[in-house]
Amino acid sequence: MKSRAPREPPVLLAPAGSRAAVTALLAAGADALYVGEKGWSRGGRGAGLSPGEIREAAKECRRRGAPLAVALNTIPGSSEVSGFLAVVDRLAGDGVSAVILSDPGIIRRVRREFPALPITASVGLSTVNPSEACFYRDLGADTIVLPTALSPGEIPAIKAESGLRVEVFVRCRPEILLQGKCALSGYAREGSPPPERPGIAGAGTPSSAKRGGRCFLACRSLPLAREAHSIEEELPRWIAAGVDTFKVEGRELPLPKILAIVSGVRARLDAVIAASAVENPA
Repeated sequence: MKSRAPREPPVLLAPAGSRAAVTALLAAGADALYVGEKGWSRGGRGAGLSPGEIREAAKECRRRGAPLAVALNTIPGSSEVSGFLAVVDRLAGDGVSAVILSDPGIIRRVRREFPALPITASVGLSTVNPSEACFYRDLGADTIVLPTALSPGEIPAIKAESGLRVEVFVRCRPEILLQGKCALSGYAREGSPPPERPGIAGAGTPSSAKRGGRCFLACRSLPLAREAHSIEEELPRWIAAGVDTFKVEGRELPLPKILAIVSGVRARLDAVIAASAVENPA
């Protein structure tokens, strides 16, 4: 009987909210990074890196052997699709490792026009079962980000039926979530369109943050627990379930804080991987 090939160790994916964070997080032990494209990433006009910053970040990540994904997790209107695809074309030319997308139609279009570019289906798509995962696979996704509502026991079936790589949040902020979507109407369009998206003007208000709006974080005024969602103490179960990537949220956090979080997760993950190697030698 042939022995089963050992699995690759899971990847630690960290959020870089600035060009400086790219260098610092790689030094802190991140295996891979993700950034937002300014104007096309959730969080409003203040979120994301400029095209030049992403180009330089991609160069540094390639030198360090670390994949760089770019979040394009807004949803373009009909007049913006050509501009959106132009952004994807530039990113592909800059050598990014993947794009993170939030719209089924855009996933299909990007797969058709950029067949070699890996696509990650965002947590905003709320994939909670194998059938949904297969749906996004058939549209063109290579990786799926699962919402925090899922348990480790649900991962193997999703992976087995879809064949997709699976990302889960090892640590993220608490929110009012409906399987990855904000359940509050705390969004309104910016007073003027972001310069990167002139075609969004005149579309009206209110609008989802995914269409370019700004979240007022109404959930922060509610009497909710403020502890971050974390599965750091349960990493062995999630690794055994077959998770490929552990993702940290926090592009908007101050650099010292996100560095501390990523360094802490790196230490825990390394300890679990080392213990597993001792218990299950090749």
